[in-house]
Amino acid sequence: MSEKLIKKLNDRISSNETAIGGIEEEIPKQDETINEFTQIVIPIDNEVVSITSQINGLKNQIVVLSQQAYSVGCGTTSGATTIYPDTVQTYSENMTSSSYDGADPFGGQSNTLLTSSNVGVGTFLVYNQDDSSQSGIGTLYASISSCNNSLLGCNSTICTGYASSIAALESQIPPLRAQLPNKISDSNAIKTERRYSQTERYGQKNGLATLNERNSDMNSVIEVINRQ
Repeated sequence: MSEKLIKKLNDRISSNETAIGGIEEEIPKQDETINEFTQIVIPIDNEVVSITSQINGLKNQIVVLSQQAYSVGCGTTSGATTIYPDTVQTYSENMTSSSYDGADPFGGQSNTLLTSSNVGVGTFLVYNQDDSSQSGIGTLYASISSCNNSLLGCNSTICTGYASSIAALESQIPPLRAQLPNKISDSNAIKTERRYSQTERYGQKNGLATLNERNSDMNSVIEVINRQ
């Protein structure tokens, strides 16, 4: 009876090993597909990073001009506002990692700012205009066009000049922002489709781990039976 049972276990082990071999052949193919999606999405994410950087660069210039204006008596702290950066965050789940083969593939969600160092990663992007969760870039003083401290040497011409320069920079921001929704939508569409391949890869790797564990368990049982 024990020999019959051992044969059944060995047959199962053999069947599992065949399945393991098939899965091991499929995982590199899945990796290749995921990489193909990634190579397409990287340039799109790079454009998003570039546009966001341009927006924040303009904001920084506005802050510098505001500080310069205030230093010569233009503007007032009453009604001054903090300028915050525009950000794009990339969200990731456990199974997006090529090394992940554990439980809870859709858990462990994390988000980081999209930068040139992590383009193409994650599950989806989210755009945050004037992201107050980040450190402020600086202060935009109120009433820049007005002279509020003549003792510092300001005059109406200087103040209106600063105000005009700031307004010109501010006018460049909306057209840049208008480019982001479509690019982020394109990036997310590709990442959504890539996510299906990442989910399939997770299933393959999880199945591989399960089959190897079952074979190890059955080999241990065979050893126990043989000792009886």
